[in-house]
Amino acid sequence: MNVSESTKPTIAVAGGSGFVGTYVRKKLRNAYHFKALTRSKYIAESTPDKDTTQWEQCDLYSLPQVTEALKGCKYGIYLVHSMAPSSRLMQGNFKDLDLLLADNFIRAAEDAGLEHVVYLSGIMPSEDQAEYSSHLKSRLEVESVLRSRSVKVTVLRAGIIFGPGGSSFSILINLVRRLPMMVLPAWTHSMTQSIDINDVCRAFSKCLKEPEYRGGTYDLIGHEPMRYDAMVKRVARKLNRRLLTFSFPFNFFYFSKHGLSLLGNVPMALVGPLQESLRHDLSAKPNALSEVLEEGTTSFDASFALSVNGDGTLKPNPRSLTQKLDTEDLHKACRVRSVQRMPLPLGWNSQQVAREYSEWLTRKFVGIVSARINDSGHISFYLLGKLLLLELTPTPYSLSNLKRSAFYISKGLLVKKVEPLGRFEFRLFPENNCLIAAIHGYAPIMPWWLYSPTQAFLHLRVMRSFSRHLKRRNEQATR
Repeated sequence: MNVSESTKPTIAVAGGSGFVGTYVRKKLRNAYHFKALTRSKYIAESTPDKDTTQWEQCDLYSLPQVTEALKGCKYGIYLVHSMAPSSRLMQGNFKDLDLLLADNFIRAAEDAGLEHVVYLSGIMPSEDQAEYSSHLKSRLEVESVLRSRSVKVTVLRAGIIFGPGGSSFSILINLVRRLPMMVLPAWTHSMTQSIDINDVCRAFSKCLKEPEYRGGTYDLIGHEPMRYDAMVKRVARKLNRRLLTFSFPFNFFYFSKHGLSLLGNVPMALVGPLQESLRHDLSAKPNALSEVLEEGTTSFDASFALSVNGDGTLKPNPRSLTQKLDTEDLHKACRVRSVQRMPLPLGWNSQQVAREYSEWLTRKFVGIVSARINDSGHISFYLLGKLLLLELTPTPYSLSNLKRSAFYISKGLLVKKVEPLGRFEFRLFPENNCLIAAIHGYAPIMPWWLYSPTQAFLHLRVMRSFSRHLKRRNEQATR
């Protein structure tokens, strides 16, 4: 499908520099322009694929930045998963980070007037299986949040994606290439279903082009379903490797994730959630979209051949050139991100939560630390009633928002005076009966070696204590 340059609609891609985002932009470039959002200054400055992609350096944790970046776009593709670090110190788990990022994106998409968003999720177990893994629960929660606004959202659910740079595929290939013998835990006996990256791109193209698929949820059927241990053995045959395997009746997630991370050359934060999801039987369910895409589907053998070099080594990850530089920058910047999920007392708004936090903190540390909130919403934290530790200044974007109270960390003895300013926020999710308390981009003035075991540790303890306080308040209100 070739479209004249002047009539091509623009698609905003969150996660556009990653494995899937790179291929989607490549395969759909004849029909669309892309605005790809990235936090990497190296990607934004090098402007890869500049003939079809406009790169926008953007902090996805900043709602105003995302809203500004999405202006002028007609559609959106959401490919973000927050398992990789985004600050030197990261307090929080990927489920809470994913919730916050998805809410930012879909709020911004609504404000910017996007007509349609497509999200790549994961295949879900059948309803009669045991409780979902944390990873799959998070995917479902993101689906729900993205659909909480007025923008039409289509969900594509895929299993293991074969292709250069795919994390799950890379783990599989590296394990088989590096091990002469493999112990296969119980989770490897579950069914899974892989798919070629080119077929994933075909699904995106169809959903963006055909209105009848908008707003639906579709499993992507690709290769024939098989047990993960059978996939391991099939890959070994394709690589001409003699692999001795032994089945083990237990999962041993802790030990196996360390082994997978080390031998698969993939970060532990990414391996753990992916591995736990594989304990479920994950087979795609037939649907109208997959029936249309069935003709021309790439076979397992063809997909494997497209994903590795002739000697069986992995083809390069499209992000490998900049990931190391980005990690070095995060380390040098010495910024902090701290994100905690808390109970939301029934009927409360974000301004009530902010005021309750100030009053509770003063009672909790009576005579030592006190918090004062003035009529304009500024919150000041004092040591011994005199020394200003931190001051929070309300952002213009959240002054009248009852579901989000956001502040700049503007001054105080504990903050380094650097731009951009760090931020603190309370974000409410009434449909999930929770709120998120988050710090973004805070620059402590303490040396890092001192900050980490003192102020950072104390902040986490305080926020957990406040969470327990909110839980008690909620229990009192619902009696």
